[in-house]
Amino acid sequence: MKSITAFFISIAIFFLGIFTPELPAPKTDAELEQIAPICQKHEIGNKLYVLDAAQLHDEGAKHMAVALQGIVAKTNPCIFIRNNSYCNKYLEKIAESGIEIIFNDENGSPWTLPSLLEKFKSCIADSGYVLYRASEKAEGLNAATNLAALYGWLPVPENLEQLATDAGLTLKEDFSDDTYNLLFQWNFFEKHKEEFNYGAVVSLKYAAEGLRDLAIQQGFYTFYIDDDEDTNLLRGRIMDYAGDNVPVLGWVKYEVAFVRQASENGNIAIPSDHSHNLSYLSSFECEIPQQKHSVTKEYTDPTKHYCALIMSDGDNIQWIQNGYAEFYRKQALSEQFPMTWSFPPLLQEFSSVTVNQVYSDATENDYFMAGVSGAGYIHPTEYPFKALAGFTDLTAASMKKSGLSYVQILDGTPENEYEDKILTDRLEYYARYNNIKGGVISLDPDRYAGGEGRIWFVNDKPFITYRLSLWHPGGEGAAMTNEWLDEQAAIVNSYPADMNSINGYSVVNVHPWSVSIGNLAYFVSQLDEDVVLVTLDELMAMIEKNVPHENAKPE
Repeated sequence: MKSITAFFISIAIFFLGIFTPELPAPKTDAELEQIAPICQKHEIGNKLYVLDAAQLHDEGAKHMAVALQGIVAKTNPCIFIRNNSYCNKYLEKIAESGIEIIFNDENGSPWTLPSLLEKFKSCIADSGYVLYRASEKAEGLNAATNLAALYGWLPVPENLEQLATDAGLTLKEDFSDDTYNLLFQWNFFEKHKEEFNYGAVVSLKYAAEGLRDLAIQQGFYTFYIDDDEDTNLLRGRIMDYAGDNVPVLGWVKYEVAFVRQASENGNIAIPSDHSHNLSYLSSFECEIPQQKHSVTKEYTDPTKHYCALIMSDGDNIQWIQNGYAEFYRKQALSEQFPMTWSFPPLLQEFSSVTVNQVYSDATENDYFMAGVSGAGYIHPTEYPFKALAGFTDLTAASMKKSGLSYVQILDGTPENEYEDKILTDRLEYYARYNNIKGGVISLDPDRYAGGEGRIWFVNDKPFITYRLSLWHPGGEGAAMTNEWLDEQAAIVNSYPADMNSINGYSVVNVHPWSVSIGNLAYFVSQLDEDVVLVTLDELMAMIEKNVPHENAKPE
């Protein structure tokens, strides 16, 4: 039976080689710089009006304020909603640039939704508003958001209609009595689909309070589809219409089904449903500094095992933009150790001030690499070849702008030579770029450790898989125990010292939602003296220098 299976696999590999398109040449640096940005920049003024989110007492008020922010930002980005204490860092940077920060209205009181509406109601087209009612999937809110993007009318929830009429606004469209279902969403899209800017599309449910300002400002289409068989048809229809390599900003209920569908359609998932103030921050120019980790140390002790810890989920723009809690908790530790952080290379386009802040607060012990799977979250083996060149072009361009050299890639574990060939063919698209030096491959299942430390050399560049994953089997919220961490440390302690083979090196995934920085510090304290922690660039440099450049798996 095994020989029969091997025969058919060899036949499949033969035909795969025939039908796999020729690898395209990489773009030049000048061509990469000319790749169209996702967000159109807007000129910002010399004043910024700050509304504290504490002044907004329900979800409807928050959505209304964000919509007003986006409408005003179509011509003059000048409203900022302070959603958390980390926003103060942004406001300090903005103030340093010479922009006046205005916290109070003409009466000296903090801005409220009514006072902000009164000041900026002239920006609302035709003095018009669109009425909707709240619903979990945000059918009415998303339709109103889309009309704000197209026509500049203000979305207004039922409970705040009096506020709109008191401001002198008039009703332009009423979705409050419509039946909210798949047909409602389908008909709206078919009616208006030709009017939108498909630099991106936006997936937001009602509970998501951010990102709508950017959608309105940029004219992106906003929708929300739960992951069941019927409604996935509409999501696929929207993705197909948007075209190849269009980011899907926001998020959904079921990650795996969403990313698979996006990948198969040639679209890029970017977790960002709680990203705030992007209508302003995407136009506020901030320098991207060099990484603080400026020296790739050389290690030569053959009696040591070398290990790199990598924090996953760096594709998550909102996590990083809203305070990057794990990163700053790591900085507060009394005992520091080398750490590699996956980081979204496209964040510099949405909020360069966030990149500036994080890079500036990093230390020599912090090294940044591109999060999965480059420009955004995709599964490369499911991505169509016709779109993969453009995706990796965008990845190379955004990594260059962000000062990132290695990429993290997420996919399924190859189970035979045919699937191995499919993965390798996709890796070649990344490896054709000089500024992409290699990567780390997260392979499902087994919580990213499905590759068991295996390494591929593609275009003579190392692509290594996780050998161990610090991802608690109970998942987010599960009770962490020192006993479990001791077991994981014992596994790493059992790895051999061998500088001249892949046996002597390992990368360990750190899952931010089930392993705290305190847990990680304890894990590190349990490692033996013959385990040396290094950053990813240092590990890769040792592998390139000492290990034969051939595919291998630890023994």
